[in-house]
Amino acid sequence: MDFRAYIETQQVHRVGHRRPVVVAPDTSIGDTAALMRRRNVGCVLVAEGDSLRGIFTERDLLRKVLSQAGEVSMTDPVSDGMTPDPVVTHTNEALELLLRRMHEGGFRHLPLLDPEDRVVGTISLKRVIAFLADQFAEAVYNLPPQPQNFSKGREGA
Repeated sequence: MDFRAYIETQQVHRVGHRRPVVVAPDTSIGDTAALMRRRNVGCVLVAEGDSLRGIFTERDLLRKVLSQAGEVSMTDPVSDGMTPDPVVTHTNEALELLLRRMHEGGFRHLPLLDPEDRVVGTISLKRVIAFLADQFAEAVYNLPPQPQNFSKGREGA
């Protein structure tokens, strides 16, 4: 099966996911960042009960808190620094849709929902790429595809 057909037919649940790390909207950004560091994750989901309110990522921390223009501080609630109503993906969707959403939105992490819209985890671009590299190992790991194709000159400065 070729790559295009594969991503059009395979569902997101095949990739696997990370169990969600969830915080309440009133958790401080400092506590949220510390939790991300302890759990070694690039994002946390912000939820009230079973309702997903947003996502807080490393990028949010850098751009909204730690940058010179810092809109919020480490003591503010994570709801002030999160991305509200995040783009999500569902376990039963085609990989193609996941990849399109990630590419078009510039996302490295998306919340993963089951068909009933319950949060089951998060999925990262890194995990998707590793999964696809495993599925197409021969094409990925045996580059260049034609051994005689080598650069004729030095690359770089």
